[in-house]
Amino acid sequence: MHSHRSQIVAAARGDIPMDLVVRGAKLVNVFTAEIYTADIGIKDGRFAAIAQYKHGKPDFEIEGGQEVEAKGRYATPGYFDSHVHIESTMVTPDMFASAVLCRGTTTVVIDPHEIANVMGAEGVKYMVEASRGLPVRILTTVPSCVPAVPGLETAGAEFLEQDIAALLSLPDVVGVAELMDYPGVINQHPRMAGIVETGLEHKVLNEGHAPRVSGRQLQAYLAAGVTSDHEGRSSEEILEKLRDGMTVYIRESSVSKFADVAAKAVEEVPHVMNIAMCTDDVEPYDMLKNGQMNRVIRRTIEEGIPAPLAIRYATIGGAMRYGKRDLGAIAPGYIADLVLVDSLETMEVSEVYVAGKQWVAGGELTAEITSQVPPKSVNAVRLPELNEDDFTIQVPLEQGMAKLTTIEVTDSGVTIQDTVEAEVTNGRVTSLPADHVFVSVTGRHGQNKKPFVGVLKNSGLVKGAYGTTIAHDSHNLVVVGTNASDMLLAAKKLQVCGGGLCLTRDGKVLDNVALPIAGLMASEPIEILGPKVEAFSRTALEMGVAVGRRSPAMALSSLALTVTPEIRITDLGLVDVAKQELIPLYQG
Repeated sequence: MHSHRSQIVAAARGDIPMDLVVRGAKLVNVFTAEIYTADIGIKDGRFAAIAQYKHGKPDFEIEGGQEVEAKGRYATPGYFDSHVHIESTMVTPDMFASAVLCRGTTTVVIDPHEIANVMGAEGVKYMVEASRGLPVRILTTVPSCVPAVPGLETAGAEFLEQDIAALLSLPDVVGVAELMDYPGVINQHPRMAGIVETGLEHKVLNEGHAPRVSGRQLQAYLAAGVTSDHEGRSSEEILEKLRDGMTVYIRESSVSKFADVAAKAVEEVPHVMNIAMCTDDVEPYDMLKNGQMNRVIRRTIEEGIPAPLAIRYATIGGAMRYGKRDLGAIAPGYIADLVLVDSLETMEVSEVYVAGKQWVAGGELTAEITSQVPPKSVNAVRLPELNEDDFTIQVPLEQGMAKLTTIEVTDSGVTIQDTVEAEVTNGRVTSLPADHVFVSVTGRHGQNKKPFVGVLKNSGLVKGAYGTTIAHDSHNLVVVGTNASDMLLAAKKLQVCGGGLCLTRDGKVLDNVALPIAGLMASEPIEILGPKVEAFSRTALEMGVAVGRRSPAMALSSLALTVTPEIRITDLGLVDVAKQELIPLYQG
C-alpha cells in the first residue's frame, strides 16, 4: 500500500527537495527545553527534517523549492490555546481567527457556553459551523453548564446530559467544557453527575473549573472524572492541583492574570509535566495592545519561567492534553505549524505558517480570512416593559431604615457579603450611602419578568449607569447605577441595539458598543471593534468604574456568575455561591 507520507519520507532522506526550508532559525525545542540554531525542512504540510548547526554549519544540507532566511529569529511551534471563549473577544470566529493567527496561535479549544446560554444548541452549532475551514484549527468543547446552576438563574436554554451527548457528535468536538458547577459535581447532584458520566462514556475530556477547591473536595472533583483547571489563584492552590494530577492551564486574560502565581508554583516543582496555557477571556483592545497566547508566554517568561518551558506549556502542553499527537512541536512528522518571533522578551510575531502554508508575513495576514457561515442576526435582547420604578429597591416597610444585604467587591475583584442601612420612602429605596450603587439583573431571554435589584459596594461608579449584556454565564442584562433614570436609559439603549455595552449619565448616552450577535459579538475585525471598546473603557474610568484587576469593559461581566465565590446576583435574586442557594436582600 502506498504511504500518504512517502513524499515527506523521501524529502527527509534527502532524495527530493523540501517545499520550504527555514534557514538559520533559533529553534525552540519543546521536548528538551533547549534553543539552538537549525535549518527546518517542510514537505506536504509537515516537518520532514531538522538539521542542527554544529561549528557554524548544519549537520546536513536541506534543499528546498522555497527558502526563508530566519536571520536569527526564534522558531517556535504554533501556539495552542487550551481554553478560550471566542465570545469574550466580542467578534465572530473568522474575525477571531484573523486576530489570533497574527499573534502566533494556530490551534484553539473553544467553549461556546456564552452563546449557548443565549441561543442554546443553535448557538453551539453556529460556532462550530462558522469555525470550520479557517486556517486556525478550532476545536470545540460542549458547554456543560447551561445555565451554570439551574434554579439560581434563568438562561436562554438548558442543557441536560442528552443534549450534551447529541452535541458531542458535531465535527471537531474534543470534550465537555468546563464543569463550573463544581459543588454539583462534588456532591454528585444528578444533573452534573450525569453530564460528567456522558463525557466519560463518549471517551472525551471533562474540562474543569474549580476556583479555591482543595482537600477532600478537590479529591472528589478529580475522582468524578474532571481532570483540568484554569482557575488557580495562588501558588499553593496550583501546586496542590498539579500534585493531584490535574492539567493546570496558566491563564492570563483580560479578567484574570495569574502568571505570577503559576511561576511560583513551577519554581517549586521545576520538572512538572502537566501544564498547558490558555487565554480564557480576552477583550478585543486588550488583544490588540498586549497579544493573545504570545502574551501568556511573555508574561510567564517575565515572571521567571525559562522561555523554552513557557513555550512548551503553550504548545505541546495543550496538544498532549487533547491527544493531538502530531501538533505542538518542530520535529520530523509533526504538522508544520511554525511561528517566527524576533525576541523572546517581546514575543512579537513576524511570520506564521499553518501546515506549511504562510499566513502571516511581517506581522500581517497574507490573505483575508472569512467564514462561509453568516453571523446570527436575530435580536437576542428580549426585555419586559420597563419603567424607572423597576430599578428601585422595594421593601416591606413604608418609612424608616432598611437593612440590606450587599455585594462588596474587594481590591482583588473577589465579592464578599456585607450589609448596609438605607433610607426607605413610600416602600422604596431610591438612594444609597456613598460607595454603594444599585445593581439590577433583567432576564433578556423572554422571561417577561421585572428586574431584580440589589446593592453593590466598591464599583467605583459615582454618577450615572453602566449596562451590559455580557454577563457570565446566562448573559442577562446587568445594569449598575446611581439612579433609576439612567439605569432605565441604559437598558432601553441595549434593547434597541441588540446588546453590548452602554454608559449613561444625566439622561444622556455617553457611550455604546453594539454587539448585535447574541448580545455578545459583532462581525467586525478587532482593529475596528477594539478601539470602540477601549473608548468605552476610558469613559467608564472617567465615571469612576474600577473593579479589581478587570478592564472597565469587563468590570461587571461576572457579577452574575453563580459559580465564583462568594456572593453573586441573578435575575432570580442574590446567590450564596458556597451554599448554592438564594439569600434575602431585605434583612429588616
